[in-house]
Amino acid sequence: MTNTAIRAKHWVLRHYLWIACAMMLAAFGAAFLPQFETWQTRLGVLAFPFAFLVTTQKQKTEELELFKKLFTEFNDRYDGMNEELNAIMNTPTDEQLSQNEQSQLFDYFNLCGEEYLLYRQGYIYPEVWNAWCNGMKIFYKNPRIKKLWDDELKSDSYYGFRGSGTFSN
Repeated sequence: MTNTAIRAKHWVLRHYLWIACAMMLAAFGAAFLPQFETWQTRLGVLAFPFAFLVTTQKQKTEELELFKKLFTEFNDRYDGMNEELNAIMNTPTDEQLSQNEQSQLFDYFNLCGEEYLLYRQGYIYPEVWNAWCNGMKIFYKNPRIKKLWDDELKSDSYYGFRGSGTFSN
């Protein structure tokens, strides 16, 4: 999905009641136009806003449940690695990354890639993605982490995530 499509989807899900009301007003006006002569046709025109309302409410509920599950899972995974990531950040920048530190960072890079993939699919709210990006930027500014991250991103193994080029998306 493009950024515009993601934002449009979330806009519709936030404002679906107003959209349904506007559709209902339009349907009432249209139902009594001369070309809609039978009651079945008029009923079909009037049913459309209700179908939109029910479908959108169901989609919103399901996506909210999925978002909550993903949000909790991603935050739990991050919480599990936060202490190690901060230790890496606080190590002098002239020291080489140990195998354990690299492994921790690969786990973090994978987490970022998964978050990005689900954001691009529209399952992560843009506001949440922006907040997560702010955290990623802090780690990306660290020279030790940045070098490994940039090298890893060349492999194109993170679902389209491109590091600093992706932070503002």
